[in-house]
Amino acid sequence: MMRKIYLLTAILLLFGMQLSAQGQLNKSAEEWKEKLKSINSELANAFINKDINVVMSYYDDKQPTCMPEFHMALYTKGGIQYYYEQWFKNVTISTYKRDIYEVLLIKNYLIEIGTFTNNFTRVGGSPFVYEGKYMNVWRIEKNQDLKLISEIWGANTAVDKSNFSFIKPQASIMPKLVVNKAVSDEVNKRNDGIAKLVKERKGEKHATEFFEKDAIYMTYDTPMLVGMDNIKPYFMEHEKPNGVSIDFIQIKASTMISLGKFVLEYGYYYVDVSWDNKKGKATVTGKSTNLWKRDENGTLMLYRQMVNHD
Repeated sequence: MMRKIYLLTAILLLFGMQLSAQGQLNKSAEEWKEKLKSINSELANAFINKDINVVMSYYDDKQPTCMPEFHMALYTKGGIQYYYEQWFKNVTISTYKRDIYEVLLIKNYLIEIGTFTNNFTRVGGSPFVYEGKYMNVWRIEKNQDLKLISEIWGANTAVDKSNFSFIKPQASIMPKLVVNKAVSDEVNKRNDGIAKLVKERKGEKHATEFFEKDAIYMTYDTPMLVGMDNIKPYFMEHEKPNGVSIDFIQIKASTMISLGKFVLEYGYYYVDVSWDNKKGKATVTGKSTNLWKRDENGTLMLYRQMVNHD
């Protein structure tokens, strides 16, 4: 009799735990947004107080991706910690604030988009106001903890890279691409299409053929662009011929995560550009976090994208 009671108790306990976990997973995006607000408040205090342990506690242990503005992407927790330690060693942050614009819940992932203010002063320097936008990707763990698997950010206006010269560059090995080949081939084909239009300076097609109408595009030196009415004019201006030649362009990916009708991709670009009949030349490199979404025809379209320079 006692054995049956113990067995029944164990079953009820297990059932209750499953219901609790299921209830947590069924949280709405708005409920997760409240949790992210709390995390952002904790991180803001950590940045101001130079508490590296709190900052690092949220990163994925195995394969995080950090895409700082004016720095190559970082793929290890140790590399990310070293990056932030240089911040804490060389600057004093007086104000650090994130305002969430949107949180998307896709399976067990959260896509967080927002704006930030980071007012800091370098040792022996003048105060600097660093304002921009960011895109973070969080994974919801089985115990309902949130792990930061990637982040990218960039300024709303053109800023001098020398403001961040206290950061020593470090190399990081790009993770191997592990995803269904059909998905990777599809994304790579879309990226090739983008590269072709950039090279041909066809900005309008770049916007209308590769972005959803309700997309959000976040690029360098520019505030968040919401919707096609803002995205299309940007590309028409940014990619008009105007004597500029794209001599070489390469877009590639390191990691992709297939999420049903969505695909999360970490992309990288290399561009050789020239102007004034080759009298001026430059090489531009950078990275992006791309959230693709299938449209009604099954075609992958950019739904959320953020880009910055190395």
